[in-house]
Amino acid sequence: MLPFDAWDSFEGTPHSPDSSKYLDKEHRAQLIEHSQLTEIKEHPHEEYVAGVGLIKRAGYITKNGYAYSALIGIPETQKCDVPVIGTSAWTTSTEGHNEHTVRNFMRQGNFVIFIGAEGSYEPKYSPTPAEPITLADSAASILNYSNHATQDLVEQGYDIDPTNRLLIGESRGAMVGMGVIALANDFDQNILASDLAAPCLPRKLQLSDIRNLTEQISKEPIELFKLAGKLTLSRLIHYPSTLDLSPYSLKHQFAIGFALFSGEAGAMARHIPNEALLHITVFNNDIASMHSDWQEIFQNHPNVRITPLPGGHMSIADPETLSYTLARNASSQLCINNNEELNKGSVFDAAHSLMPRISKLPRAS
Repeated sequence: MLPFDAWDSFEGTPHSPDSSKYLDKEHRAQLIEHSQLTEIKEHPHEEYVAGVGLIKRAGYITKNGYAYSALIGIPETQKCDVPVIGTSAWTTSTEGHNEHTVRNFMRQGNFVIFIGAEGSYEPKYSPTPAEPITLADSAASILNYSNHATQDLVEQGYDIDPTNRLLIGESRGAMVGMGVIALANDFDQNILASDLAAPCLPRKLQLSDIRNLTEQISKEPIELFKLAGKLTLSRLIHYPSTLDLSPYSLKHQFAIGFALFSGEAGAMARHIPNEALLHITVFNNDIASMHSDWQEIFQNHPNVRITPLPGGHMSIADPETLSYTLARNASSQLCINNNEELNKGSVFDAAHSLMPRISKLPRAS
């Protein structure tokens, strides 16, 4: 049983990406209201990782009736006061691949606030959802918890920027990231730079898309085999925990699919401010990324760069993909620390000169 009668309630409402009221003033006010935190439970066990920092875990529930897990990373050696925020890919937990990513940003000196999808945290009682899952609600939840987590860290005495953010995301995380950028100002936050990999489905699926996606899915095992050869043993051991297979999570993941396939990611992207600094990575054999559609959406955004790379959708887990993301993060850190403007040249172009050094650095396991 789904947590909400998702599709019947999703269509024909302000949440419908096709509605003229999507992300209007009233809709944004509703997102702020529904994403309010009604319960926060911090896990008593904190994990310290040498050379990385302190990892805290938490779960929270929103007024909308959905529960989320969260990782809060406090770097051992802080190099930047602007935290990195993000959310997980479809069907994945905050562990495995996602925690590996979090640890590497911590090793690089960032605070990290990373949120799971709806149902990633299972409270003792099951909250009753007030409405279907939408990507806009997911984005609002991330922004609301980001405010809470940074305020909490400030009160604990950490030197962390209360309003500025760096944003990361892969697959679903990249799709929700479009909404995070579009809604940030409504939550009194400022996204300085965003790095999104393989955002999918900026429009509704058509019959031809389904045929192409079916062909792509048949080739993904080959891509996985290639990827496995690039991963270290320590990463392969932890990767099974990447998938969130709990029954509570799975029924939410199924419901999330309605939003993912609705074209909502593209609808949110159309509300992103023209001046936003955004890097999008797409993969040549990933039909779902719909490269040309993203190009059309961002054709009048001078600070958006879309970079096609070889590989399929699973290439988001390729070590080289992470290296490029970390290089762009390093160049963002330099700009922030030197009070310099973040733009395509100072962040994206500068990252290429940092790649040889970044790719040789040890990775957090």
